[in-house]
Amino acid sequence: MSEPRLYLVRHGESEANVAGVLQGQTHGALTAAGRDAAARLGRALASLSVAERPTAILTSDLRRAVETAEIIAEALGATPHLFPAAREWNVGVLDGLPAAALVDAIQHSGLRAEEFVPSGGESLSQLQARAVQTLAGLAHKAADGEHVAGRARTLLVSHGDFIRMAIGAAASMAIDEANSLKLRNTSLSEFTLSNGAWRVERIGDTSHLDE
Repeated sequence: MSEPRLYLVRHGESEANVAGVLQGQTHGALTAAGRDAAARLGRALASLSVAERPTAILTSDLRRAVETAEIIAEALGATPHLFPAAREWNVGVLDGLPAAALVDAIQHSGLRAEEFVPSGGESLSQLQARAVQTLAGLAHKAADGEHVAGRARTLLVSHGDFIRMAIGAAASMAIDEANSLKLRNTSLSEFTLSNGAWRVERIGDTSHLDE
């Protein structure tokens, strides 16, 4: 039996991405370009061999991720399932503000970026802990004999900061290093499960956008 895989996909381009504002755990909506990119990824995944094609689709319950997952799932003839644990970084009262507002708030706090907690939100360290817990749960299900057939190749549609923290945790990166990873919208990162731990195989693949 091949090693279980986890495909992590960042949602398609959203209106907030274009506007350059923080959207955190607000829902957001995809742009036409975002929907097109999701469709391109769906077609690329549908063209894979049966041994590589996702067998389950999970998605953050935020609308921009759900919409991306629905487009991909249609191409695969599958049904996405909501997975709230994969929500984006909760930036609290900073939601809806220009992205520069987060940088300013961190600088004014005098704290390291991973320690800063926006009012009503969570720190990057807390986000990383959530990502670690999520990966552990997915590993347990993938390794469980009762679930392995359905979770042999799970695709999870999530968000940039969540995926960065997940990659960082699996690759033993420092938070600031993981936070610097460049992940374009609809980029695909791939993990394989070996001896109970996720191993990073690909980061931020956007080859589907070249079709």
